[in-house]
Amino acid sequence: MHILKLLFITILLGTISMANHLANSTSPYLLQHKDNPVEWYPYFQEAFDKAKKENKLIFLSIGYSTCHWCHEMARESFSDKEVADILNRYYISIKVDKEQLPHIDRYYQLGYRIVHHKAGGWPLTVILTPDQKPIFFATYIPKKEGYGSRGLIEILDTIAHYKRDKLQAIASKIQKSIQAYQQHKEPTQKLSASLESKASQEFKSRFDFEYFGFSKEPKFPQPYTLNTLIDIYQLTKDKTLHDMYSGMLQAMAKGGIYDQIDGAFYRYSVDRKWLMPHFEKMLYTNAKLLSVYARAYKLDKNPLYKQIITDSIALLDKKFKKNSLYYSASNADSPNAKGVEEEGYYYLFEYKNALSYLISKGFDRQNAKDVLAYLGIEEDGNFDGELSNPNIQGSNPPTNLTKAKKLLSKLREARVYPFIDQKINTAWNAMMIKALFDCGYVDEAKESLDALLNLMYSDGILYHQTLLPHKPSQKALLEDYAFLADALWGAYEATLEKNYLKLFEKFVMQSLDFYIDGMWLESSDGFKSYASIEDSTYQSALSLNLENILKLSAINSDYKLKNIVQKTIDNYSKELNTHPSYYPSALRVSLMLKDDIFLLKSQAKNLSDIDTKNYFEYPYIYKYAEDLNYFMLCGSSSCYGSSKLLDEIKEMFSNLKHQKSLSLKNFGENL
Repeated sequence: MHILKLLFITILLGTISMANHLANSTSPYLLQHKDNPVEWYPYFQEAFDKAKKENKLIFLSIGYSTCHWCHEMARESFSDKEVADILNRYYISIKVDKEQLPHIDRYYQLGYRIVHHKAGGWPLTVILTPDQKPIFFATYIPKKEGYGSRGLIEILDTIAHYKRDKLQAIASKIQKSIQAYQQHKEPTQKLSASLESKASQEFKSRFDFEYFGFSKEPKFPQPYTLNTLIDIYQLTKDKTLHDMYSGMLQAMAKGGIYDQIDGAFYRYSVDRKWLMPHFEKMLYTNAKLLSVYARAYKLDKNPLYKQIITDSIALLDKKFKKNSLYYSASNADSPNAKGVEEEGYYYLFEYKNALSYLISKGFDRQNAKDVLAYLGIEEDGNFDGELSNPNIQGSNPPTNLTKAKKLLSKLREARVYPFIDQKINTAWNAMMIKALFDCGYVDEAKESLDALLNLMYSDGILYHQTLLPHKPSQKALLEDYAFLADALWGAYEATLEKNYLKLFEKFVMQSLDFYIDGMWLESSDGFKSYASIEDSTYQSALSLNLENILKLSAINSDYKLKNIVQKTIDNYSKELNTHPSYYPSALRVSLMLKDDIFLLKSQAKNLSDIDTKNYFEYPYIYKYAEDLNYFMLCGSSSCYGSSKLLDEIKEMFSNLKHQKSLSLKNFGENL
């Protein structure tokens, strides 16, 4: 009897402490929830089958590992027995990593936007019927009523006991609205001949000319918008556009959104002045910004941009890079002296502590004060209480600034570094590789590209992500093909090695598998989430893929490929004509279609040192190596001439642009 009792207690304790269904996940975010009392399932068919069989509602929670409010909801609710009891009794609970399944996230974010008429965020909380139709959307929900929201316990209990027929009616209405939006059947229009000027006016009307950037607050870096802004500046020579992008790049570089001590950008700024960041460091944010700073440096030769590039890559290599591949992100929170997670704790400084530390390391008191004043580390603090987030104050760097920054970095290292999400994501690594090529780190970029292909491309199959040492198993999404092809194009432009061009062509052609009945799917896993031209957290994969296709069509003179691009853009012609600046990456593709892509052809040795975009002052002209001992200028459908002298090609191109400009002007006047 004693043995049986002991066995029963052992089994019971084992059941209580047993992890839920997330323990074998390759997502760091899901692993953060594996010991919750909530009986979480990953996003697998097993969970949906169970919901149908037991006729239970589905509680879908979407987030990511470095998300501050996801952690808050996890601590407050998902680790709580009272919440877990309700979820386990009435719901099948599914946890989704939005970085692992971005197409699932985008689908439900769209649902949130349709229901609430505003953008969502993370954590995203969705309740579904047993047949997976959404009936409720929210972001963070407190356990009890607060923050202007009903409490999670009340919401869960109310919906669980609501009449199912009424829930089904709500679900059908929401589902139809989402599907109607995604399938997007607006009548097509002819794209306006004045897209550049309309977009310019819109960019100016939305711009904060006092503190720089788009919108008031919060402010996101929006590198895709900056890239298109630079395009239009090159096309129009509008000095105001130059002042906008250069002002914004400098404001961010000197602001609190940039880590002034160690390098690399935080995710966004919660205030208008770029001073108070949300302290996550995302690989995709930094990769895309590096490409923009590299482009701006080639145009303006501002040494600040070069310093940003050097320091940011050094930080990413130190903290994010392993075996030539890059991790996904680092957390905003880190444990304080008491072991409690606190946002920004690793990065912030207390004035007296920083001052005494510099003096203890040999700094003259006045020099130490000058350094701290320049870095915006204030006696009364500038962020939270007496704590300061470094930002540049003044225009004249004090002596010993570099030495001081190294010491302040050492002071930080006594703290625990924020959690790093060690996922290897194909699309995000591709963004970083492209940035390395753009920044001139060619050898490092080639090494990382080889490592990415060796890990994520096997037996002709491309994969989306994995957590080492696991082998990847999730097949690639449209975004992986788009960003990897873009990286390969960058590799070809930097090296003119044909193997990169061949792989570029292969992945662009494989991306067409996502093109079904005139629409673009985000994935091939059966979940029907349609790709959009909207740039959101990062650049629209669809828009970038259209750009890739257009480049390939120009190389191969393939009108069928160009027609796919044209047809897709035509589907969004109403939006682009109405508000072109709202879709900067798709606007870029539209300008390529309108103004044309050009290829400068010659032997590789003749092309290697030419910066085509700056030399020709045109954003859509690329190098293409052929066995020619002269230069040839070609558009997407014909070649215009050749010469042994590059200056003559430049003059030819200038005349061609002038003729096109006159043609468009006459077209507008005739209208």
